[in-house]
Amino acid sequence: MHETLFLKQTVLIFGSALLVAWLFRVLRAPAIIGFLFTGLLIGPSGVGLIPADDVTQFAEIGLLLLLFTVGLELTPETLFRSGPQIVIASLIQMFATVGVMAVVVKLGYSATTIAAILVGIAIALSSTAIVLKQLADLRQTDSPSGSIITAILLVQDIFIIMVMMTKPMFAAASTASLGAVVGRGLLAITGLIVTTLIIRRVLSPLLRWLVGQGARELVTLLAVFMACAGAYLAELVGWSGALGACIAGLLLAETDLRHQLFADILPFRDVFNALFFISMGMLVDLPAVAPHLPFIAGAIVGVILAKTAIAAFAVRIAGWPTRLAIQVGLGLCTISEFSYIVAREAAELEIISQNWVKVLLAVTVGTMLLGATLVPISDRIASALSRSRKTEKPSPASSSAEETLHHVIIVGFGLNGHNLATVLRETRVPFCVIEMNRYLADRARVEGCRVIVGDAAQSTILEHAGLHDARALVIAIDDQHATRRIVAQAHHARSDLFILARTRYLSELDTLYKLGARMVIPEEFETSIEIFAHVLKEFGIPDNIIENQILMVRSGRYGMLRGSPTTARQRSEILQMLDATATQTFLIPTDSPAHDRSMKDLDLRAKSGATVIAIVRSGKPVTNPSPDTHMQAGDVLVLVGSHEQLDKAKTLLSKST
Repeated sequence: MHETLFLKQTVLIFGSALLVAWLFRVLRAPAIIGFLFTGLLIGPSGVGLIPADDVTQFAEIGLLLLLFTVGLELTPETLFRSGPQIVIASLIQMFATVGVMAVVVKLGYSATTIAAILVGIAIALSSTAIVLKQLADLRQTDSPSGSIITAILLVQDIFIIMVMMTKPMFAAASTASLGAVVGRGLLAITGLIVTTLIIRRVLSPLLRWLVGQGARELVTLLAVFMACAGAYLAELVGWSGALGACIAGLLLAETDLRHQLFADILPFRDVFNALFFISMGMLVDLPAVAPHLPFIAGAIVGVILAKTAIAAFAVRIAGWPTRLAIQVGLGLCTISEFSYIVAREAAELEIISQNWVKVLLAVTVGTMLLGATLVPISDRIASALSRSRKTEKPSPASSSAEETLHHVIIVGFGLNGHNLATVLRETRVPFCVIEMNRYLADRARVEGCRVIVGDAAQSTILEHAGLHDARALVIAIDDQHATRRIVAQAHHARSDLFILARTRYLSELDTLYKLGARMVIPEEFETSIEIFAHVLKEFGIPDNIIENQILMVRSGRYGMLRGSPTTARQRSEILQMLDATATQTFLIPTDSPAHDRSMKDLDLRAKSGATVIAIVRSGKPVTNPSPDTHMQAGDVLVLVGSHEQLDKAKTLLSKST
């Protein structure tokens, strides 16, 4: 009977999740908001379809699986890409938020110091699951703001892992001496480090061996086993099971098969998200928190404003522009799913009361609801706020480019910007670089580039880079919103300027052209061009025809690849190109009918229409061969003719007698 009830509840939860996900997709709203509201509706505080005693088990399962995928998504590569300044921003954000919130809790509500600190830590953490999902949906994971947010989330998760490892110390504090408490804590940390090192050394060879067996399901099963085993081992030493699952995900993220594992588990990530956030909604005890609703509403707004301001301040202090700092601050304004674990563990140790846990959970859900709506519009809010402030000036340490005339302005010194700068330097074309990442700006300076440190979306930064005297502007950043603003501002200031923009997505193509870009290079279509060029080359299509095809595709703004109908004129041009005279080479095999025969005897021109304009023998060319020239096996004939003529000639030369 109990099994039937559990299945009924599972069907109810996932059925509701399916309906809500469809409805919010139609409304073009974040599905996470719908999941939280669904939990409130079907949970004990709503219509009571899921009893309170059964909510916890769903929340535990959802949290364990969710944090495992979170650990799998996070990797230190993001920290390395962002440079040391991201560590500065992360530390300022964490400790400033913990300090401010702890002081407010201690002075405002007479809490103990340790309780205030733990509540401060819980509030300081941001929701990795919500933010990463939102960034992925908005295709901004690799944008400047997305990279900074992801790196800070990684530091936060590492920090909370270290904090949660001290739980055994708190548990022993009331019954043991200080030395015993510290010793137990150090033993737990040492055990984790040793276990991690052993697993890391064993894990990669084990995964490679499983892949060698040719069974992908073995790797997926190992990943699920790791999540469950991590949770089990964590519970054994007194930590949270969800924390152990997250650590297991982090360990798998360091292996060579991280991307394959993530690809296998990715289809289930949304299922884990739905289960967890519906469970979070069901956990909210509305009757218990109803008397505190004014306080909770004020706390939700206060937390979002405070976290946004502190995170933006930290990012700005670390050296990034104001617009980007505000965007990152809005991305980090939510309270994390880890916060529920911190509050629950603190309540079990009687550091805070269960009533505090219920209030904190309600505030957490509230920030998740509001934060999920703010992340998609964070760019517009950040742009509006940064424009309302005094216009940002370039870094005093930047090299001025005002003396450069008829130069190229390169926005962004990532891979594309760096490659372009290298070519321009070699060809002695003057240029300057605008880069807001100080790590990349320093790298550009080391290579001898003129550098403006600042946000190119600000018109003053473009002017300082010599926009009015520039010959061209190349935008090589992975930030679609910033790219739009840069193109619009540059075109407004200089309608005659050649503006080339790089974009990753098809949807940006027409928009950037309308804003004033002269040329837009979409990565998706350039990859397609590279593919069809190699395929045509494999089929022996001459280089000049391939180049004409590429030129036609690009000049038509990739309309052919986007499925746009071709006009009669375009079809005529394609047919003319296919009929145009081309040049090809042909190696005479030993069984060719041309072997040991003269040009006159073969009479290739009369039979096919193609002309032999040269013969290459033993590496030496013989141009305009006479009719009496005998051809030999191993000769390379240089043929001229139309595609149809060349095909006939190759057939005649290849046919064995």
